[in-house]
Amino acid sequence: MLIQSPFLFEFPGEKSDSGSLNFWEKNLLFPQGIQRCFWITKVDEHTIRGNHAHWQESQLLVTMHGSVSVFVQSVSGNRFSYTLNSPAVGLYVPPLNWVSIKFTAKAVLLGISDQEFAEEDYIRDKHYFESLRERYI
Repeated sequence: MLIQSPFLFEFPGEKSDSGSLNFWEKNLLFPQGIQRCFWITKVDEHTIRGNHAHWQESQLLVTMHGSVSVFVQSVSGNRFSYTLNSPAVGLYVPPLNWVSIKFTAKAVLLGISDQEFAEEDYIRDKHYFESLRERYI
């Protein structure tokens, strides 16, 4: 399995006096299309969400309002941190990356996924996730 690192993705768009429009038309990240969308709202400030990885699912995370800090650890041990504070930029998170997300007040986070929800795709034990390093490097 090819192990990928997360990366920021800028949505194309247009700005005018009447507002900003951003869009995503190409399926370069999700060749099979979007299979699920979810959004997280009303999270107390500084609360950490996520705290899991996926075996197969890839996600694109977009802050629609406010700001979130996203901390990612790859299965190979590399660590990344991102601040998402614009709906014009998304963070692509491929499989086998542990994600923790810290919210600011009133932040709204949109998740776009290439997989339908499947509990068996989740890795929820961080120690187990870290033990996978030897298998994938």
